[in-house]
Amino acid sequence: MAEVGIIMRTQSRPMLLERAIQSVCDQSFKDWELVIVRENNSPDTVDQVLESLSPENRSKVRHIHLQEAVTEGAALNAGRMLLESRFVLVHDDGNSLHPEFLERTTGYLKAPAHPSVKGVVTGTEQVFERVEEASIETTSRAPFNDWLQHISMRRLLAENVIASIAFLYDREACEKAGGFDESLPVLYDWEFYVRFLTLYEIAVLPEVLAFMHQRGEPSDAHEHAQRRLFFDNLLRNRWLRSDIQNGRTGPGVIANEARMLRNLTQKFKKRSLRLFKKA
Repeated sequence: MAEVGIIMRTQSRPMLLERAIQSVCDQSFKDWELVIVRENNSPDTVDQVLESLSPENRSKVRHIHLQEAVTEGAALNAGRMLLESRFVLVHDDGNSLHPEFLERTTGYLKAPAHPSVKGVVTGTEQVFERVEEASIETTSRAPFNDWLQHISMRRLLAENVIASIAFLYDREACEKAGGFDESLPVLYDWEFYVRFLTLYEIAVLPEVLAFMHQRGEPSDAHEHAQRRLFFDNLLRNRWLRSDIQNGRTGPGVIANEARMLRNLTQKFKKRSLRLFKKA
């Protein structure tokens, strides 16, 4: 049984998949296993990439093919069920890792600051890129969460501040938290992090050890943003209904208050900027 189990979803993106797998193989920490969950693509897409691996690395990789279309959360749960590792990482085929990511994160979780810590998040960099026919071109880079020092419930309920590629967590803690909500087409990761944080602490390693690659056509951005806004509201309503039904102040109240405060802060900043420009 490997110490770290990695789940990687892929959808007919061989160049991205090859880069993602290579970032796992390049880890200084070698006690890992990788489960590739193949969705709506031919076996050749994965097999051709795996053929280039060394025998040692190839022996650490398994892949399953989902015959039917499912949500991303369901795909990740299917991969998770195959793991028996101590720790888990979700590694989308479009993202990548610093070579010391697993060494630093596993080292921390083996000797955490407090026994209640069951997950750790590293600093993350956004990499904006354009995929050409035979190459990937980086257009710009920007920090994702360089201000992040702690993961508090109030901050996480305001918005998702955790990139999945940067979050290593205890597998048994994941099982107790309940895995991913398969009914959500988006924000399933955020919803899981909130449940995880209600049971355990999540620590932060500020070093940039994970890379969240961003692609996509501008025409897709508006539709994607609208869908995320819809399910963001759905989750806040779900949490608030639970609070009302249980007669308590819980995640629903905090999530909606945090959103209101965040909106007010953004309006104040915009107003201050307009006044500054006029002056």
